[in-house]
Amino acid sequence: MKKYYSLIFKACIVYCLLSSNIVFAQNETDSLSTNRYIEKFDDYFSARLSLSNGFQSFDVHDRDDNLRFKITPNQQIRSTATFMFRFIEIDLGYTPTFLKFNKDDDLKGKTKNFTFGTRFYLKKWMQNLQYMSTKGYYVEGRRLGLDDNIFFSDLKVVKIGGSTSYVFNPNYSFRATYTQNEWQKKSAGSFVPSVNYYYTKISNNDNSADHNIDIAAGPAYYYNLILYDRFLISAGVYGGVGYNSITTNYNDGTPTEKSSGISWQAQYRAAVGYNYNQFYTGANINFNSFYYNSGPGTKLADQQHYFEFYIGYRFTATQKIVKEFNEAINIREKSVYNKS
Repeated sequence: MKKYYSLIFKACIVYCLLSSNIVFAQNETDSLSTNRYIEKFDDYFSARLSLSNGFQSFDVHDRDDNLRFKITPNQQIRSTATFMFRFIEIDLGYTPTFLKFNKDDDLKGKTKNFTFGTRFYLKKWMQNLQYMSTKGYYVEGRRLGLDDNIFFSDLKVVKIGGSTSYVFNPNYSFRATYTQNEWQKKSAGSFVPSVNYYYTKISNNDNSADHNIDIAAGPAYYYNLILYDRFLISAGVYGGVGYNSITTNYNDGTPTEKSSGISWQAQYRAAVGYNYNQFYTGANINFNSFYYNSGPGTKLADQQHYFEFYIGYRFTATQKIVKEFNEAINIREKSVYNKS
């Protein structure tokens, strides 16, 4: 029976490896554990609990009427349990009642939010993919000289996109700042040019919907500062220029409206971390914004905000599991060799 389970386990790993060259390349990079700047944890299971707050908002500036206000969702704290081993990552999201701090639906309205993201590496390349769906926004009344907030309970924003980046310095670790399945042993930084691309659909339960496309490219620089071998302080900034297209479709026969133009993108990231043997903890802050003209006399900033605090522990994997993985990888290597 144990041999039967072992074969199933090995078959699953081989299937994952065969179905994606990217996944294997990621693991192949992980196996290079001799870098004196980066410490890898190939033979550890990692369990991680995080509290995060991520949301998308719109900063609107109407120059004709001299108005400036922000359309934002009612923010929510979410908890996520993450289990990682090499290239495998499983996320389980659940927010218990005692962590639901935002009990202000009467003041800011109800918001439903769903996010999914993944990040993987191919040698010096880093790929980020993201999906966000948010329904229920509001505008602060005081920003418009009103006593009460304005609710947009049917306003729904769906965003799909990501970024492709190239890390010039092999001694710089992005993973040390995000998940800590690596650790930066010595301070290092890197020039990281990136291309960002997003599609956004905005609807409000009426007869129209906006479809936005944003593409931008530009340089970035990130640096990991290591203090006393255990503490990490990371910061980075990105600036890009690109193209924005807005298409408004109507269901009542009204002609489609289109506009396009140059857009600007800014992104800021900061992180702190602590690593002691198998215990680790840290926090991340990310801000990403596209700036463009949404109409005559109106400037719009499409903004993404993200904050996360996490705590985790690494458990030593059994030699049997490590052996199963290594054997599965060897099978995959032979398969690729035979195909070539």
